[in-house]
Amino acid sequence: MGDEFTLEDAIIIAKRRIFHFLIPVVILAPLGVLTVMLLPAKYTAQGTILVESAQIPSDLVRSTIQSFAQERIEMIKQRVMTRDQLLKISDKYELFPKKLGLSETQRVERMRKRLNVSLITAQGGGGRGRDNTIAFNVSYIDRDPIKAYKVANEFMSLFLTEDVRTRTAGASNTTEFFKDQTKRLAASVAQIDKKIADYKEANSGALPEQLNMHLNMLTQATNDLATVEGQIVALDQDTRYVQSQLAAYLAGAGGEDGPAKQLAQLKAQLTQLRSIYTDQHPNVKAVKDQIAALEAQMRPSREIQELQDQLTTAELALDKAEKSNKASPGEIADRQREVERLQNALSAKVTEATSSGGGDMVSAQLQSRLAIANSKRAMLEKQREELKAKIADLQGRIARTPEVERGLQALMRDYDNTFKEYQEVLSKQQDAQLAENLEDNQKAEKFSILDPAVRPEKPSSPQRVKLSVLAIFAAFGAGGMTALGFEFLSPTVRGRAHFEKLMDAPPIAVIPNFPNEKSARPSKKGRKKNARGGPAAAAAAIAALAFLTGAALESGLGAPPASAAAMKEV
Repeated sequence: MGDEFTLEDAIIIAKRRIFHFLIPVVILAPLGVLTVMLLPAKYTAQGTILVESAQIPSDLVRSTIQSFAQERIEMIKQRVMTRDQLLKISDKYELFPKKLGLSETQRVERMRKRLNVSLITAQGGGGRGRDNTIAFNVSYIDRDPIKAYKVANEFMSLFLTEDVRTRTAGASNTTEFFKDQTKRLAASVAQIDKKIADYKEANSGALPEQLNMHLNMLTQATNDLATVEGQIVALDQDTRYVQSQLAAYLAGAGGEDGPAKQLAQLKAQLTQLRSIYTDQHPNVKAVKDQIAALEAQMRPSREIQELQDQLTTAELALDKAEKSNKASPGEIADRQREVERLQNALSAKVTEATSSGGGDMVSAQLQSRLAIANSKRAMLEKQREELKAKIADLQGRIARTPEVERGLQALMRDYDNTFKEYQEVLSKQQDAQLAENLEDNQKAEKFSILDPAVRPEKPSSPQRVKLSVLAIFAAFGAGGMTALGFEFLSPTVRGRAHFEKLMDAPPIAVIPNFPNEKSARPSKKGRKKNARGGPAAAAAAIAALAFLTGAALESGLGAPPASAAAMKEV
């Protein structure tokens, strides 16, 4: 459409539609300015909160709060702007009178629109892993300047309180978490430690650290067993020798007048007499008395018999102590020493009685030697059995040691891993405790009021001058749109270019509009007359007719309907 108009056409249209342009401007401009002047004034109270850096370097004590200040500000903002919190502040300062009839939801929405939090950042950007927020503004808008600055300060106080509460709660929660983890791991360490203790107790004889000791003990026990078996062999040989001597002595090898030979003869005689007489016969009684006298002569002395009885009792006590689980090793050793003492005492007494020549000491000596030999052999037999059992036990322990070592290593691995984790968590707990102390003492990063909100002296909105200018411009725009609307809705030829497009040929001549010669300002009726029947109209009609005739002759066709319409308008 830009090809249809020239500057001349635009001027013509502007002259033709001047009233359509001026009427909206005259009406809308005053209304717009009046509306701007009647808008209620709003006051904005604003305060600034500074984001202070930590007073203690993070290399020394690291805070558990790792979020950026921007994130914390946004999080605190959401907590401060909760429904309950906003309603509480609204009721506290009577921000919305009851006569307005606002619901709780409407009050909350209005307060959220009036509250604004804007960040102040350092130049250069924070970079990756850094935060360049150094402060932030908290502002509130209200029609009452007093309420505006009171509510702004209230929100600033809430920001500070919520920041302290959030940081301390976060640090405390971190500490409590690590305390719980430390307790759990400490219990796990104690449990595994108890398992290790129970395992060692259950396998106390086959522990890896005892392997060398068991090998040495096995070697010593094997040597002791060889020694004991050698002693038994030597004692058996001595016993057989004494037994042969005693048998020979009793058989009469000690001489014709020896008590043993006489005793044997009397026993043979007694047997012969019993075959003839009863036990009450005087001959039988006489032989019995002789036998008793000889036996009394051959019997050891009372002291020797007492020593033999004591030796028998000591051997029984030793055997009982060895079989009892309550007897201590010291008690068993004492009883063994007692048996050896009695054996030595008996041997010495027999030797003494033999040298004194009282009674048949040859038989007594031989019998005492047999008794002592039998006692020693019994002790050696027990010792040999004990050594065999000890060797078998040591061999079993040595054989079980590799398996026990594998189980113990598995438990120790679990213990080491759990204890290492416990140490790490304990270290983290200590760090968390330091961080909590840091937050409690407010030595970490914190918010502080840099500039509190004050009572605004001038309204922040509306900006009446700017809005008035915009209203005037809007009125001019509305006038222009109205004029253009009427122009484009009217079926009028809008200039030479439009006419040329309609006729598809250039005009022969253009005759301008001539005013009435009689009056510079003709009346409405005169303007209509001039427009329809004046000289200018006649000249235009002649020019149009000539143009149409020329165009028809040139094309060989009749005038199109559009040309007729255009002719009529002209």
